[in-house]
Amino acid sequence: ADDIRDFQIEGMSIGDSALNFFSKKILIKNEKDWFKGGKYSISADLEPSLKKNYDSLQLVYLTNDQKFKLKGIEAVKFFQYDIDKCYSSFDEISSQIQTLFTSISVSKKVNFKHSYDKSGKTTVLQQDLTFPNNDTVSIFCEDWSKETNFTDALRISIRTSSYKKFFLNIYN
Repeated sequence: ADDIRDFQIEGMSIGDSALNFFSKKILIKNEKDWFKGGKYSISADLEPSLKKNYDSLQLVYLTNDQKFKLKGIEAVKFFQYDIDKCYSSFDEISSQIQTLFTSISVSKKVNFKHSYDKSGKTTVLQQDLTFPNNDTVSIFCEDWSKETNFTDALRISIRTSSYKKFFLNIYN
């Protein structure tokens, strides 16, 4: 059966220990308080040791899990002033995932304004690929407005169904 644990980003899969890739010291040093003492913790702005495909990683694990087993992985690749290359990578990744996993459901691509940019000029293209157990791989291209000084980026998020539910409850 198709299983999200078979999908890897920079050699990491859901269920792996983050300690196989980063020291406990680095993970704790890079923890963000985005979840305000919640069930999950997130370490962000992590650089993959062998930057194969992505520039930055975010790893999510249960707050009290001493093994730091991954419940979410987010990878970011920056595209300085080249949103078209982001869109091309987006389509390529979506196609590869659909080839690898036959029982996933694929959402339509949706385009929306990024909530962070109050000017309304930043747009996001998103597509979700959902496994039968509701685990999800989401692909995003962020086309940031010049005023934000942020770099356009491709984001790939892998989330277990329980982490996805927690995440959506925080941000919706």
